[in-house]
Order: sequence, then C-alpha cells, then structure tokens
Amino acid sequence: MIRVIAKIFYVLLVVAVAYAAGASSPFATSVINYSPGPGQWVGDPRFNDPVRALGRPYGKSVWEADNTSVVTLGDGGSLTLAFDHNVVDDPRNPGGFDFIVFGNAIFVGGNPAMRWQEPAFVEISQDGVEWFLVMPNILPSQLTASDTGPSSTILRHYADCTPVLELPYSRTAEEFYTVPDRQSRSGDFMSLMVDEVSGGGDAFDIAAAVRQVSPGVPMFGSDGKPVPAGITWFRYIRMTDALVGDSWGAGEISAEIDAVADVSPAALVGEARRLPDSSFAVIWGAAVTAVFEDGVWIEQLDRSAGIRIAAPSTSVAEGDLVAVTGHVITQNGEKILTDPLVTVLQQGGSNVKPVGLCGSSLSSGSVQGMLVTVWGRVNNKTSSGFTLDRGFGSTIGVITGSVSISASEGAFVSVTGVMTKDSVGASAVRIRRAEDVKTF
Repeated sequence: MIRVIAKIFYVLLVVAVAYAAGASSPFATSVINYSPGPGQWVGDPRFNDPVRALGRPYGKSVWEADNTSVVTLGDGGSLTLAFDHNVVDDPRNPGGFDFIVFGNAIFVGGNPAMRWQEPAFVEISQDGVEWFLVMPNILPSQLTASDTGPSSTILRHYADCTPVLELPYSRTAEEFYTVPDRQSRSGDFMSLMVDEVSGGGDAFDIAAAVRQVSPGVPMFGSDGKPVPAGITWFRYIRMTDALVGDSWGAGEISAEIDAVADVSPAALVGEARRLPDSSFAVIWGAAVTAVFEDGVWIEQLDRSAGIRIAAPSTSVAEGDLVAVTGHVITQNGEKILTDPLVTVLQQGGSNVKPVGLCGSSLSSGSVQGMLVTVWGRVNNKTSSGFTLDRGFGSTIGVITGSVSISASEGAFVSVTGVMTKDSVGASAVRIRRAEDVKTF
C-alpha cells in the first residue's frame, strides 16, 4: 500500500467553467486546501488531483461509480472548496436541503439497504476561518468499522454515502445535479432509493449546522444539545474522512469527493406556468389530480394553480404527493411540463377538492390545469364528449374520451374534471371517470 502523508495547498485555484463572465456556477469553483491522509490511492495521479472535485459530478448507476473525476481524501484527510457565490438556506429549496456533496458510493449488488460508503463529515464556513459542523445522525467519534465500507448503517449529513447517477439526455448538469435526493430513513425503503428527479449524492441542510470545539466535534450547551450555528449561508466547505483506521482487504477505507452543488430552488406550480417556454422547472410537493395515458395533472395543495405534465415513466395515482422536474412548453395554448422526471413523495392522502367555477371565470387562464367543477345542461352529446350549456350564452366543451356517461341530452349536470385545451385550442373540462358527471 502506498503511504503518502503530505499537505498540498491550493489558494484560490479557480478553474474555468462554461459560464459567461460574471455568472455564478452552481458547483464549487475553487480549491482552498487539500490535505490528504495516508492511503493506497493518494499517490495515484488519477485520484490525488483536487481540481477533479470542481465543476459538475460524473455518475454511472447505483451499482457502478464513475471514478474519472473523483479525488481521494485518504485516511482522515480533508478537502476544502469554495463557491463563487453564497450558498443560501432558501426556504424554497426542495425538501429543505441546500447543497449536495457527490462521491463514488454504490449500492452493493444494487441493494439500497447495503451500500459501499466511505463517509466524510462536512463543515461549512462563511469566511474560511470559523467552521461549523453540519450535524450528522451519528457523530464521527461514534462511527465504527461496521458503518463504513459495505454497510447497512443509514448515515445522514455525511458525504460519499449515496450513488451518483449518469446525466440523462433530457437534462443539463446544472439541471440534474442541483436537485437533492431525499435522505434515507429507517423503515422507509423508498427513501433508500435515489429519487428519479435527482442525480444522487448526499443532501445537506444549512440549518443543521452547529458550533464545534474542534473539527467534527460539536459544542454542547448546558441543555446537553448541540449549539446551533445560527447561519443562513456559507461560501466555503470542508470535507474530512470521518473514520481513521478503517480498512477493507489490503486497503484503507477513505472518502472520495466528486463535486459539490448548490441546490436549485423549487417553483410553485403557478410560477412554473409563467416561465418562458423551454425553461427548466422543479416543482416539489404538488398533488396529482388526474391520471391519463397521455398525461398527468398536478396542482398546488392550496389550489392556487395546476399544470399538465407529459406522461411520466413513473407510476402515479390521484392523491399522490409528487416532485416533478421538466421543461415548460406551450402546446395548443396549454402549458405543459415535458420530459418529466417524477418522484412520489407520499402515496395517497393529498386529494385536492375541485374549484367550483361560474360565470366568466372559465375564461380565466389561471384555472387552466386545475381540477374544477362546472354546472349546466348537456348539449351536442357524442361518443367522446359534449357541450355544457351554462346559460346566458356561456358554453364549454367536456371531453369524456372513452368514458361512457349516462346523462342524456338536455340533462342538467355537474361536471368535475381538469381544465385543459381541446384539439382546436379551446378551453375544455376533461373528466376522469363516469362519476365525474352527476345528473340532477
């Protein structure tokens, strides 16, 4: 085993990134310090260049890592990076997570409950002098050899514990690798998986930062609890291999770092609807209101706005709470999220009540995409829909599709469905099932 103990200092080593002058990168842009510990890879030029940790990460799959862009920390070693902007504890950040650290962890045999993990504890700083520990669920001093390498121990607020996925063709690195993967929880198998909306890596919350008496050792108050850092932003980040002396086979177990990213804030559904076409949107915590073969409708829980998403590969059901990413387009006069990636945050329990519409409210663009109820008489009934005569010259089309309804011509009915556009771009209500049309 190669044993190298060295300190290599890189002061404000700024790498060129593919951004226009003056624009900030969502990824760390400079190396402040690299102090590797001893280890079998520290002397290998493929793994000892700290510049590899700058810019975007490179992933493969949950069972295979891409090691072409990682830097090893060695046993007990550390790496300090900086952003070109302040990373902020933004209340709009998905899941409450503010930044992501990427490594080369994998699921052993594809099993998310058994990971190859080489944890590094993480500290953040506003000035590069005073450091705060992002409080993990198990303190570094409490880690044992059973928590590293191939392990079933669930670790949170540690780096290099969650795989990094390959960039899909429908995303840029800035889009995919700035959406956090939810932290794993015992007893919740789905939380062990990498969320479809995310590129993986380990997510961190600035609000979890605490004061410390030395690196990785939190300061405790008179109440026996860690003393909160009370900060809302940082610019510098230090990652330190958390357990000294752990090994597997002939080599040490030490963390590798691929990249660090600032999390992109999520948009409300109404905000996403107002984005220009081709814009990327992250929506976190919307309810599914309708599911069809050609698309799914989601709505803000407060019923402020809804939007259609193109048919996702993930199976969802009405009442699911979901996170969705995609690109906004206008198709036939309707806002749609295309090439969607969807994660079910909660199965069921998030059913949204329809908004009752009357008078001229049907003509308002703000109700497009929402679950609504309208009233009127059935006219011009066909096998795929009918016209709802709402009186006083107001009508709206109703799309029934393959759903058979019993209401007869001229019957007074209520219709519940999602507001959409028909084939000619006119507003229409699309029902989900026969029970959505009730005769009075």
